[in-house]
Amino acid sequence: MAKETALSLRVTRALKAELEKIALSEGRSISQVCEALLSGGLEAYKKQGSSYLQRLIVRKRQGS
Repeated sequence: MAKETALSLRVTRALKAELEKIALSEGRSISQVCEALLSGGLEAYKKQGSSYLQRLIVRKRQGS
């Protein structure tokens, strides 16, 4: 599938470091890892609705 547009976002250094570790261990680019994780999250959201997103936000606030 051809890529048609770019998405830019700011993240914490810790999150970027974790994504870099995953990319390195998987032999993939950070972009590929982020796209896969976003796609997986989107599918979960489609199945579970806003409760999925709310659980992620609450977990982040609690530091999990």
